[in-house]
Amino acid sequence: MATFYLLPPRACLAESVVGLLSRLLPGLPLPADLWDVIADQLASAGGWASDVFLVPRDDLPPDEPVAVALTQAFGAEPGDRVVEVAAGAAGVRGWVVPDGMSVAAAAR
Repeated sequence: MATFYLLPPRACLAESVVGLLSRLLPGLPLPADLWDVIADQLASAGGWASDVFLVPRDDLPPDEPVAVALTQAFGAEPGDRVVEVAAGAAGVRGWVVPDGMSVAAAAR
């Protein structure tokens, strides 16, 4: 089973990463696509399983339920785990893609 980390939008992620690195490395120019660079490095060097996916919320259509959007856009299947990470101190919520969700069912 796969695990999908549903993250805040890319702009929030980039702002957080730039804020941290600007304090750690003052004056050092940072790339505009810093979040994407870090996410790629984490995925390739982090030793994560191939079924772990980082999904910024802005990669999902805003008018679709999350389970449907993950199924259609990322191939999520029933039983896959979703970890929703909210921006700021709002917290984390975990849930499982419900039965009956599949690419075929979501397309109906």
